[in-house]
Amino acid sequence: MNNKRETSVNAVNRGDPLWYKDAVIYQLHIKSFFDANNDGIGDFSGLLSKLDYIAQLGVDTIWLLPFYPSPQRDDGYDIAEYRGVHPDYGELADVRRFIAAAHERGMRVITELVVNHTSDQHPWFQRARHAKPGSAARNFYVWSDNDQAYAGTRIIFIDTEKSNWTWDPVAGAYFWHRFYSHQPDLNYDNPRVLKAILSVMHFWLDLGVDGLRLDAVPYLVEREGTNNENLPETHAILKRIRQDLETSYDDRMLLAEANQWPEDAQEYFGQGDECHMSFHFPLMPRMYMAIAREDRFPITDIMQQTPDIPGNCQWAIFLRNHDELTLEMVTSSERDYLWEVYAADRRARLNLGIRRRLAPLMERDRRRIELMHSLLLTMPGTPVIYYGDEIGMGDNIHLGDRDGVRTPMQWSPDRNGGFSRADPERLVLPPLMGNLYGYEAVNVEAQSGDAHSLLNWMRRMLGKRRQYRVFGRGGLRFLYPGNRKILAYLRESEETTILCVANLSHTPQAVELDLAEFDGRVPVELTGGTAFPAIGRLTYLLTLPPYGFYWFELSASATPPNWHLATADQLREFRTLVLRGKTGYDLTTESRRTLEHDVLPEYLALRRWFASKHERIVSGRVVYGVRLPATDELYLTEIEADLGARRERYVVPLGLIWEETLPQLQQQLALARVRRGPMVGMVTDAFSLQSFAVAVFDSLRNGVELESRIAASDGGSARIRFQPEPGLEAVAVDADTPIQWLSAEQSNSSLVAGTAAVLKIVRRVTAGTHPESEMTRHLTRLGFRNTAALLGEVVRVDEDGTPHTLMLAQQYVDNQGDAWNWTLEYLHRTLDDAALTAESAEDYGQELRGYATLAAAVGRRLGELHTALALPSDDPAFAPVEASREDVARWIDDTRQGLDQALAILATRKEWGALAADTALLLDNRGLLEAAIDRLGQSVRNAWLTRVHGDFHLGQVLVAQNDAYIIDFEGEPARTMDERRRKRNPLRDVAGLLRSFDYASAVVARAPDATVPAAGANPIAGPSVDTMAQRRDVLLERFRVEASGAFLDAYREAAAAAPRPWVDSKDEEALLALFLIEKAAYEVCYEAANRPAWIGVPLRGLVTLAGRIEPAIRREENLDGQQP
Repeated sequence: MNNKRETSVNAVNRGDPLWYKDAVIYQLHIKSFFDANNDGIGDFSGLLSKLDYIAQLGVDTIWLLPFYPSPQRDDGYDIAEYRGVHPDYGELADVRRFIAAAHERGMRVITELVVNHTSDQHPWFQRARHAKPGSAARNFYVWSDNDQAYAGTRIIFIDTEKSNWTWDPVAGAYFWHRFYSHQPDLNYDNPRVLKAILSVMHFWLDLGVDGLRLDAVPYLVEREGTNNENLPETHAILKRIRQDLETSYDDRMLLAEANQWPEDAQEYFGQGDECHMSFHFPLMPRMYMAIAREDRFPITDIMQQTPDIPGNCQWAIFLRNHDELTLEMVTSSERDYLWEVYAADRRARLNLGIRRRLAPLMERDRRRIELMHSLLLTMPGTPVIYYGDEIGMGDNIHLGDRDGVRTPMQWSPDRNGGFSRADPERLVLPPLMGNLYGYEAVNVEAQSGDAHSLLNWMRRMLGKRRQYRVFGRGGLRFLYPGNRKILAYLRESEETTILCVANLSHTPQAVELDLAEFDGRVPVELTGGTAFPAIGRLTYLLTLPPYGFYWFELSASATPPNWHLATADQLREFRTLVLRGKTGYDLTTESRRTLEHDVLPEYLALRRWFASKHERIVSGRVVYGVRLPATDELYLTEIEADLGARRERYVVPLGLIWEETLPQLQQQLALARVRRGPMVGMVTDAFSLQSFAVAVFDSLRNGVELESRIAASDGGSARIRFQPEPGLEAVAVDADTPIQWLSAEQSNSSLVAGTAAVLKIVRRVTAGTHPESEMTRHLTRLGFRNTAALLGEVVRVDEDGTPHTLMLAQQYVDNQGDAWNWTLEYLHRTLDDAALTAESAEDYGQELRGYATLAAAVGRRLGELHTALALPSDDPAFAPVEASREDVARWIDDTRQGLDQALAILATRKEWGALAADTALLLDNRGLLEAAIDRLGQSVRNAWLTRVHGDFHLGQVLVAQNDAYIIDFEGEPARTMDERRRKRNPLRDVAGLLRSFDYASAVVARAPDATVPAAGANPIAGPSVDTMAQRRDVLLERFRVEASGAFLDAYREAAAAAPRPWVDSKDEEALLALFLIEKAAYEVCYEAANRPAWIGVPLRGLVTLAGRIEPAIRREENLDGQQP
């Protein structure tokens, strides 16, 4: 039976004994945070009122500096009573309320256990100084008759203390102190001391505290002849404390303050049986030194000196805290250098450190402040943020001791910076004033409303860090590029790899990184979700602005940016093929065998457009090759792949280049070396040659027709026809026309000739009329302008008249990208700012109007497209027909079958996590849903069938000057040509776009399955009340509603011009719902097979649709009738 006390924190990682590895700690002073009773001193009631601010910042642990009764001669570290609360801050009941409120918000609480010393006002010391020498009460502290003992011990506070011994006239003896002379050190050689300290520990842990910072632990024990630091007896005491804690409590933590070199500090972990955490003091000053020197060495050097620590232990890392920026753990020369750079004003120096905050140290340079925080959040360990640093607060070096970095939090530009309503002279410390750091210039209120403020930048970065467990638990591996101004390192854990790159210089820098081990992975920049070009075998070039940095996830699944011409995989070795005769491509017998059994199987397997790349290629052969009318040796060829059970044909035009060194793309797409007599050259995919594009457009313009006796699918003869269309005469393509190769590695291969035309090679050869050419030809002839007009088609026609489209030439549409990427960028750009600044619904509505314009344009153009396709036509392929009852019945059957497949998938898997309720709702109400589907279909009385797009979504729309162009009428590649050309009701296209809006929202939400972010594994739960996430959800829902509404309104207005409606207005809602359910069910099946982490998107959509068509199928939280 487990009798241990458990934490009450309301966090997803409750019960995880290693929770502190994923934590982000926020350190604050009660006295300086917020004053609720307006007496001039911060208090627990004030802190309680600001808890939501801390939660929304993105931290999950609060570290409270001492709040116990104290004479306040050392900011509370001179404790006069361990079990109380200083009356200025409140009462013990206030502490209980605060801990409960923090736990309710998913935040843990750490406080101080000052184990080394007390105040000289503590009852223990008062009793000791009056007790007899040698008695147990006297021996609570360390006494001596002289001040010569322990002579080898250094003095820590060299600015104020001259000795570690102080004479006490009451006791008639000297007492030992490592810090101030009013802070006598406890004597752990007396067993009663440890017993008393353990009792104090139990008191606060029983109250609900989650962790204790053990102050000044290296100095607990004194032994003559040593430096009285890091003694074995000290570690024995810590082991006893840890053992006592483990016996009585679960999920609690001890944090050691050991200002030591790494090899000494790591000893405070023991073998995982002393402290759970320890501060990494030597790293902190070296981050400042690296930026000052613009050299990575200080950081890489100290991390290399840092030994491995037990798996259950963790470093705590920080930039600044309540003390001076300590320079004890640097060399004398390094200390002098840092003083000169960061504390030229000697008033900023204190003891062996610098008493300044982060922003003044960085001279208010936002770039350097952000860079320092980037290092803090990505270096191994748990980051600690000092209150006020998130808004760039300054300091006051004119205040005594370290009070200059402990001034009141600046909440607003109001009286006293919003900290207190008390008269200024009554404040615990004067608030900062002035043009640079004063509360009128730097405050939470102003920065909360500024989407680009330091505060909101911190919220973004902390939110991003929380998505990746690798930062807190992963390993560290430095890269060593030639540019020493660049710090680059990998954070690795399980299958997640994060690359961090930082420019330590004040000037822009370039760097080449050796990332060959990650060949093929795509770096995805985390802060914006931007994909960079894929990593290859060569060094990876990056450029960084002054003090810039990147966080990249090296993703094995992400796709490179669509603007990037992917590097095609090149054959490892080029074999030499020997040609017979002085012309043509007739190979010797041995060369033909090499081509068919060695070259082509390897070559085809490397091409992304090859559809069966996961199957074994038995052999490949050149079916035919017809010479194109051109100066260069260019052949229009088809290659057949023998897959054993079937054969597939692909268009691979070939060019013979009589040079051995080719430009990059031609080299990458080359098949082999060729020799014809004494001439040696290369044979490559002619797609990569400018002369090929010129030859094709010339042949189209001239209506060339070529013949091959062996080209047909049955081995017979066929004719290759270059069929021009109206508009081609305006396109001029010659040797001077700039050619842009869009992609050599997609299912089709396209190039842009100048700014007039696109040439697309349809790689996979399929028999039948191609829907892309058929649709664009028909729409061009009808005068539909919002698509890429057909300029020409290259088609092979067999003897039996069967056409096979090989290439298409289309008008080039100058555009701003496809609507899918445009939508994602729009949402990323507007949503983050709106969510961070709590933008009002009215303000966000103004933002959405910009997108509603695009959504309306898409709706209008789709309506016009459907109207054009609904016109009467003499062509049977385009003549509208009225839907029969059999057609409607087929729609119902298709929807039912799709739903059956989706529900079968849902029923097969037992564990659905956060999606369990939605899954159960569908499975439990299957009968109701099927009956509702039947009712929907049966209610449709009058509908028409026309040609439609067939695969319509945001990716099939080009954005051009606030207008929309509809492209890609090829249909779903998995379907046959006849199925792609089948007439359907136009509302199927409408359903496809509405579902596309849903997917865009899910991508931007970054958590399609509600458990795993789209761009990160093992997310860390933050505070349970994640206000920003709630705002994003509300705003995304509003986007879906308004974008869908604008699209549908414009679509209906345009469709009203049709000669007849393709569905009665009274039946439209039912038929659209039917198609939406069919589409969502199909998406469930698709995601289950291809992207299981995304199945939550269509699943939630299916639940929402089910609730709309059958009110009895609703989530419990939506039973009030509100739309999910």
